[in-house]
Amino acid sequence: MTLVAALLLTAAGSSLHSDEQKPLTTPTRDVDITYQIARPGQPAIVERRRWLASQQLRRVDGPDKSATIFDQKTGGFTLLNTANHTYRTLDTPKRMSPQKGSILKRSGDSKIAGLNCIDWSWLDDTELRTACLTPDGVLLRLVIDGQTVAEARTVLFAPQPSELFEVAPGYEPANAPEGGPVE
Repeated sequence: MTLVAALLLTAAGSSLHSDEQKPLTTPTRDVDITYQIARPGQPAIVERRRWLASQQLRRVDGPDKSATIFDQKTGGFTLLNTANHTYRTLDTPKRMSPQKGSILKRSGDSKIAGLNCIDWSWLDDTELRTACLTPDGVLLRLVIDGQTVAEARTVLFAPQPSELFEVAPGYEPANAPEGGPVE
């Protein structure tokens, strides 16, 4: 899982608390989003994220032709390696930031990729995070300690084919060295 994918998990699928309304943190309808991702000390990249809202599934396609499918219900994910047609399924802790009980502060309104969103900020350990979310739960921008790490460039609301969120025929389980890292 890329650093960026982990960072974007911070704006997905959690129980949030606020003195005001509670923002939706996952899309309520199918959507296809292209993000510009800023990585510390590296050139910006483009990632494509698609949501199958009814199943709470998210697919992330990176510039290296890899893909990751996240199951927001279980916290698990599947890494797809298109170069050698292998996959690896992993479980992650269900806790995703902001942590349960986090206090969110509503701040400004923005327009990103032609859509209106509201900035919601919270403190995660020592990092100030701000997610600009649409009323229907689409993340349009993520800022960490004043640095934009992800910003939507295009957003298309359209039905997503369920097969995009499954391991394709012909893919085999990846062999990992015992106790070795995930590739």
